[in-house]
Amino acid sequence: MVWDTLLSPGMLILVSPLMLGIVGLLPDRLANDCPLRMSRLVQGAALSGILVVVVLLFATLTQPSDVTTYRLFSMQDGAAWASTFSVMVDSLSLTILALVALLTALVARFSTQYLLGDARHGSFFRWLALTAGAFMLVVIAGDLLTFALAIILTGTGLNRLLTYYSQRQPARMVAHKKLLFSRGADACLLAAALLLGFGMGTLSFEALAAAVTAGDVTLNWQLHLAAWLIVGYAVLKTGQFPFHGWLLQVMEAPTPVSALLHAGIVYSGPILVLRTHELLLAEGAALVLLLLVGLVTVTLASLAMLTQTAIKSSLAWSTAGQLGFMLVELGLGLFVLALLHLLAHSLYKAHAFLSSGSIVDLLRAPAPPARQALTAGHWFIVLVAGGFVSFGIAALWGVTPAGEPALLALGTILSVALAQLLAAGRSLGLGPALWLRLGGLSALVAALYFALHSLFAHVYADVLSPIPATASSLEYALIGLVAVAFLGLSFMQTVLIPRSTAPWLQRLYVHLYNGLYIDLPVERLVYRIWPARFRGSRKRGAGAVWQ
Repeated sequence: MVWDTLLSPGMLILVSPLMLGIVGLLPDRLANDCPLRMSRLVQGAALSGILVVVVLLFATLTQPSDVTTYRLFSMQDGAAWASTFSVMVDSLSLTILALVALLTALVARFSTQYLLGDARHGSFFRWLALTAGAFMLVVIAGDLLTFALAIILTGTGLNRLLTYYSQRQPARMVAHKKLLFSRGADACLLAAALLLGFGMGTLSFEALAAAVTAGDVTLNWQLHLAAWLIVGYAVLKTGQFPFHGWLLQVMEAPTPVSALLHAGIVYSGPILVLRTHELLLAEGAALVLLLLVGLVTVTLASLAMLTQTAIKSSLAWSTAGQLGFMLVELGLGLFVLALLHLLAHSLYKAHAFLSSGSIVDLLRAPAPPARQALTAGHWFIVLVAGGFVSFGIAALWGVTPAGEPALLALGTILSVALAQLLAAGRSLGLGPALWLRLGGLSALVAALYFALHSLFAHVYADVLSPIPATASSLEYALIGLVAVAFLGLSFMQTVLIPRSTAPWLQRLYVHLYNGLYIDLPVERLVYRIWPARFRGSRKRGAGAVWQ
């Protein structure tokens, strides 16, 4: 459909990205002369995105339309390029657009005081506007080529923000390292677009989903390879094992940049998987790889996070682990829950980074009572109690693993989460009355979780596939593997690590603090593949990383 009016949904959804782009194109000198005005411009341009979402939601409710993809240019029909340069207006794009708009406004407001007095304060807002505007284009992209071009532009802006303190050599080093992984991910994305263009004759997400769902396309080698490349993109962009090092080392950048990255931009991988999940479901094996990589990452990150002494390092490991968990959900076909996880974690991570400075005030507060370490028997009791609550509430909501086998893994994970809550009460030595209140809180958490699950399944039924109703023997094995991994993590976190007096546990603690040293050979390889020279370094090539 060609845009025939300035008030079409396809034009309205571009208002916020275009306004941010205009702000970002202002000259550096002008921006640095009036940084407070730049901050207000960025906040206003970002918040206009929320207003647009409200208008489009109202228009959708009053005048429903089957059209969700709007093309920017009219091209010859029948060619793959005719489906490019488009935007999508559906429940998924509107939701994430509102999230990114809110996040951008919060980051801009926080940066107003955080960088006050800095000589390049206005320049920071320029690059923030360009980066956020480009990422909004990623969110609303209607085809793979538009998505690719927008994410490349986003990466360029993010690289400038990461090196805002360009005099800090660690900041330049990690930006160099991230750039290599980003370019590798971009290459995967462009190659996937090329293969889909030849294999299906379209790059439109809407057309791709319709063709695969209707069974109108045969999965040839181009489509199989494209699915694997999309998964490769998601793994590289989300900083998953063994490419997670850069995600942990971007702490030299200003805190608002960390918030923007960890609460927003890093989710481009899951967003692409959600947009192409019909193809990935049809291919099958690529989702298995996604699940396994995510499971390894969440296991390593969950344990390493507990050993960190710096709040921002702990948050970075937390991001890696949560992204790994998100990929596990996507690999199991729990697309609606992955979206719920994305939204909740984004809001939490933005708050965590932007409030990380208040940890000093918390340290001044009276120390809480010392917790008692749990025995294996106590851990088993709270785990059974958590399982009883989670599966019981699920049954009341009509959610049963018999019709949706992947929920076995989800139920186990929720049981572990509730067990952690109950274990906290047990370790603090709470009395019977408080135990009852804690049990009621656990039931409330489980009920809220399944209520949100049902709500999201209804709201996003038009864009996200439901949980698969059947599972093969391999899928049951993967579900069991996920359950065992999370049970093992719970046992380590609750029983073993708090009792870390054994010499082998103390050694393990040190190794986990260093991330099992996995990033060291990866970092050496990066600088061997793409040598870099940093000002002030005496050595060249791979050795420059150690200067």
